Amino acid sequence: MKIYYDPNFTFQELLDYYAPSLLDIDGERFIDLHSLNIVNFLGLQPINRYQEEINGWFFNVNEYETNEILPLENLLPFTNENFEKFKISNALSFEYLKYNEVYNNLFLKVENTLNNLECVISLNNNFLTQHLEIFADVGFEFLLEINVVLTIKNLAHKYSFSSCFNHPFVFRIELSNTFYDQVYEFLEEFRDFNMKISGQIPTLYNQFKMLPKSDELARILQNSSIDSFSKTIYNYGSIELFIDDLRKLADLLSLFSENSMLD
Repeated sequence: MKIYYDPNFTFQELLDYYAPSLLDIDGERFIDLHSLNIVNFLGLQPINRYQEEINGWFFNVNEYETNEILPLENLLPFTNENFEKFKISNALSFEYLKYNEVYNNLFLKVENTLNNLECVISLNNNFLTQHLEIFADVGFEFLLEINVVLTIKNLAHKYSFSSCFNHPFVFRIELSNTFYDQVYEFLEEFRDFNMKISGQIPTLYNQFKMLPKSDELARILQNSSIDSFSKTIYNYGSIELFIDDLRKLADLLSLFSENSMLD
């Protein structure tokens, strides 16, 4: 039995970051998209450790002498299509690791999930605790979320990724039907945005505090469900399109006011 994994991870970290691995079972290779099967090997000592290249990728290899029988239905056969899935899952896990070890003070974080090929973008608790005053201001937090909502929706749309937004500052990006190169570019572009906005947020908040009080913003916050409002903007992907549709709605409703029985 041989287990192949990215040298950027320790063997234990494969589970911590839901990283993928390749398994060689009696000379036949399989892919474990999230390395769930390595739990069976954590207490075993490899009989050999070395590195090997497969399809242009370098791997650490742990070789075991064991009669452990793994459930093959949990594994993918090693094909070019499934190796592309391996690379996507590995890219997500490596990004997850970097956001824990290198970018752990940025505004948002990226995580791999156990749900096939999916990443979650969410608010980084480290950033939240360092800027409690900012997130205590409901008006500014609302504007910040709308900005992030539009950016992530349009970025996902640019790469034709399916996405959803169900909770404040939590976005799920579905990546099952794409390619590694696209995912790599998406992660790089998102990281650039995240680094820029993380540095700008304190300055933007100071500028916001200096603005005259907005009665319009206060009415939106008072008279709408903020979560529902943000989801609507996310679905639209454009404030301008949303406003245009509201104007058209007002025009259509004028039909009823023109024929009102309450004259």
